[in-house]
Amino acid sequence: MTCQKAAGVAKAMQERFGNRLNLKIHLANSPEAATYPLKGATNVFVGREWVSLEVATSAEQMEAYLNKILANIG
Repeated sequence: MTCQKAAGVAKAMQERFGNRLNLKIHLANSPEAATYPLKGATNVFVGREWVSLEVATSAEQMEAYLNKILANIG
């Protein structure tokens, strides 16, 4: 359930931020995920930074988190 919620929030953020955000969803057993330090069944990263599930499963918190990151990179 947490995985589905996090994926739903991620897709909503892709819609919200458009081309400013490049969304990729990988399952834990995918080759792409193998390079990340996974902490459990559901993991969310922005770049190579781990995002807490509290943030990743809340559209409001994730939007604020992404706005902060995007403001820092211009």
